[in-house]
Amino acid sequence: MKLYTMMRAGTAVLKGRLTGRPKPIFATLATNSDCQSHCRYCKIPSLKTPRLSAAQMIDIIDQLADFGIQRLGVWGGEPLLRPDLKEILSRAKKRGMYVTLDTNGYLIPQRLEILDVIDHLIISLDGPEEAHDANREPGSFAKAWAAVEKVSERGTPLWTITVLTANNLDKVGWILDQAEAKNFTPTFQVLHHSDYYGINDPLRPSDEACRACLKKLIEAKKQGRKMGNSLQCLEHLLAWPDYKLNASPQSGRGWNQCWAGRFYVNIDADGCLYPCSLLINENKGPNILELGFEQAWQKLISSPLPCQSCSATCFTEYNLLFSLNHRTILQWVLAMKGRLKK
Repeated sequence: MKLYTMMRAGTAVLKGRLTGRPKPIFATLATNSDCQSHCRYCKIPSLKTPRLSAAQMIDIIDQLADFGIQRLGVWGGEPLLRPDLKEILSRAKKRGMYVTLDTNGYLIPQRLEILDVIDHLIISLDGPEEAHDANREPGSFAKAWAAVEKVSERGTPLWTITVLTANNLDKVGWILDQAEAKNFTPTFQVLHHSDYYGINDPLRPSDEACRACLKKLIEAKKQGRKMGNSLQCLEHLLAWPDYKLNASPQSGRGWNQCWAGRFYVNIDADGCLYPCSLLINENKGPNILELGFEQAWQKLISSPLPCQSCSATCFTEYNLLFSLNHRTILQWVLAMKGRLKK
C-alpha cells in the first residue's frame, strides 16, 4: 500500500474517532459465489447467488469511491470465473482505490492480465501438497503453486493466506520458508466461518494444538520471519478462549469496541451490506442497489453490533489498526513495504 494511501486512511480513522462519526474506508466486495474448487470448510459455491452484472458492480464501486472508500478487497467464490473481472477491477483502480484480489489461483496462469489492475494478489495456500489438498481438494496444490510461481516471476506483490486446521499445523515452517524463497508475504488464520458460509468440524484442531502452533508463529514473528500477521493479532488469537466460537460480545486485546464494524464493510454477491462476513445472514443486510450505499450504510449502523471481538485474523487486524495501535500500524507499514520486521 502506498504511503499516501496509508496516511489518508490514518487521517480518516483519526477524524472518525475524534468526531464520534466513523465511516468505512475499507470494503470487501464479493463478485460471485460460484467456485470451481471444493474446499472442505467452505460452502459458498452451494449458495448459488446469481451474479450481478458488470454494470451493477461498477455502480457499486462508483458509490464506494464517492463515499470515500480507499481500499477494496475483491473475493468470491472465485472472482476469476468472471470474464468481465478486469473491467470491474479497472474501475476501482481508476477511482483511486487500493485494490486486492483473493483467489484460489487456479486461473492465474491464464489470466495474468488481471495483475495489471490490482495492487496485490492474495492466494490461498494451506501448506505443501498433502496438507493443501487435504484441506481443499486433490490437485488443488499444483494449481495454486503454479500461480505462486507465475506471480513470483512477474514480481507482483503477493500475499498468501493459510487456514490452520488439523491437517497443516505442523506445516507452517514450510510456508515461512517458501515465503522467503519465493518472496511472498504469508498470513495465517484459525479455522472460522459463519454457519452460512460453512465449516467442517473434523478439520478443527484441538484448542491445545492450535495454541501450540500460534506460539510457534509468535516466536517466528519475534525472530523477524516474513509474515503479514501483526504480533498483537497473533497474541489475541493465542488468548482466544474457545476456537469453536467465532465472536464474542467482549472487547478484544487492544480495543474497546469493534472498530472494524465501523470503518470497514462487507458487500455480499447480491449487493447486501454487512459489518463483516461473519454476520452475513444473521439478519438480511440492506441492499446497495435498492437503497444506494449511503442510505444502506445509515440503515446498517442504526443497529448495534452483536459482537466486539472475533477470531478472524482480518477483522482483528482492522480492530488493532483502527484503534490506532502504534505497534500494529508500524508492523503493517513495514509489511506493505515488503520488508516486514518484528
